[in-house]
Amino acid sequence: MVLNATVRLYRPADVFGRLICWRLESDYSHATIELGGTIYSATYPRIVGVGPTDPDFGMPPRTGHAFTIRLSDSEAAKALAYCKSMLGTSYDVLAMAAWAFRIQSLQRPGHAYCFEYVYDALAAAGVFATSKRLVTGEQLLNDLYQAGRIENMALRRADNLRIRRHLIRQPAPINVSAP
Repeated sequence: MVLNATVRLYRPADVFGRLICWRLESDYSHATIELGGTIYSATYPRIVGVGPTDPDFGMPPRTGHAFTIRLSDSEAAKALAYCKSMLGTSYDVLAMAAWAFRIQSLQRPGHAYCFEYVYDALAAAGVFATSKRLVTGEQLLNDLYQAGRIENMALRRADNLRIRRHLIRQPAPINVSAP
């Protein structure tokens, strides 16, 4: 049996989100993963799990793109176990400094920011052989596309071109062991 996860990449909703996009050279300021009817999100001050109608994570009211990701039962169970294991963990505030200066050692082990959290969940499931640090939404999306896991990659031509332009300019993420 094949189950699905939903990865959401959000456009900025405020000045702080636009600042994140500027620094990441990205159109996306946040990412979440939905498994089993719960949206899991690394959001300041801690990692949370909320219902799909939560206004802070719903589309709408937020804007962005939602992608359906194919997972087997086993992969979905592993991703879900990882997401649940991280609930309540504090958001990696030092990751902001790591991004600003491209210094991975500033990040705290066992903590994550949004894109890393989603990437870690999928790596824990076995979708990716490794996880990544200092990763962007476009890099996550590109890796999911390369892995052949996206069910609905229908983006407007302008969005595809923007993603490609960002991928070329963004610094490469750092590979780390899968959780």
